[in-house]
Amino acid sequence: MSLTAKFGVVVAFWLAVGLIQTFNWGSGIEKAIVMLLLIMAAPFVVAAARATSTSLPPRWERAAGIATIVLLVAESGYLIGRILHPHLIDVATTTLAAGDAILHGMNPYAVPIDTGPESAGFTGYKYLPVMALAYLPLGALLGQRGILLTNLVLLLTSVWLLKHLARSNLAPLLFLMLPLMPQQIFAKGATDMAPVVPLLAAFLFVERNGFLTGLCVGLSIAAKPLPGAMFLPCLLPSVERERYALGIAAGLTPILPFLVASPQSLFANIVTFTLTRSADGTSWLYHAPPEASAAARLVLGASFLYAAIFVWRQVPNLATRAALGTMLTIAAILAGPGAHHNYQLWWLPFAALMLSLALAPDEACQEEPLRYTTAAGMDARGS
Repeated sequence: MSLTAKFGVVVAFWLAVGLIQTFNWGSGIEKAIVMLLLIMAAPFVVAAARATSTSLPPRWERAAGIATIVLLVAESGYLIGRILHPHLIDVATTTLAAGDAILHGMNPYAVPIDTGPESAGFTGYKYLPVMALAYLPLGALLGQRGILLTNLVLLLTSVWLLKHLARSNLAPLLFLMLPLMPQQIFAKGATDMAPVVPLLAAFLFVERNGFLTGLCVGLSIAAKPLPGAMFLPCLLPSVERERYALGIAAGLTPILPFLVASPQSLFANIVTFTLTRSADGTSWLYHAPPEASAAARLVLGASFLYAAIFVWRQVPNLATRAALGTMLTIAAILAGPGAHHNYQLWWLPFAALMLSLALAPDEACQEEPLRYTTAAGMDARGS
């Protein structure tokens, strides 16, 4: 892949995410088409990551590092402008209310926290407890400003993880260059980076420590079922699979006190509410017949099963694991009742990681598979 082609891929990625951001309410079909195209492109990106013929010159790598710093400074300035007069969406305000309820010994699933028109009959907290706990320290001290500052911490953590995983400045740059990201976490206070950061951390441990990998996945799910559930098969290690399962169980333990206290309230707000929601104008299913939703979920289930079998039988490299998680997460959004902008944060960091491995200098792509070689000597870069 020539340098010009690599630059073209970056531009195409930026434009695709820009189109997803542009196609919002009333444009669910157009948004779905762009998201499907991204799913179709992922295997080609993985193929490039396995055998990159032309590396970026060192000066371009340095330029990517400088651009990353510039973007971080710019987005921090954007945060300062927003933090003076925050106007956050219900995702953030209900998370603050849930943290306050926990702080005062109440069950956030059994008290009226989410009383919006879409929540008729389901007025408890709509996310799992790790989400509220992640925002509790700064949220309790600073209110809505605490949500935004916690998002800054999560963003900086994700940038460090992306750089460390890809061994390149490209991964954080590809993520930071997307206008959708700061708009969601700093202007609207979307809390979706809370379940994403543990998944990025899980990539550090896969094929190194099965328990820690599973723990990170479990904590992600204990914050929000998606995207963590879609990464369950993608992060399955080739060894220590029992420890992986134990780690997941350990990560899910923060749910237990609330499940024991009020199982019906938790199930109703987390499961029943999600399954019974009607499709809105951001989804292609809004004007589709009911059979389309069932078909989409069937395709998602089959894709999940295929990914699980593939990872069970193969030893996928880092780019392949990120690609599978990206594709499954996008498919889950398409099969759901909405394709809101904050949902895109579930897969964008992993798409940036996958893409960076196809565009990064050769040494970054060649060193990584050495960490994914099993004791039996199987090359993790196998198909």
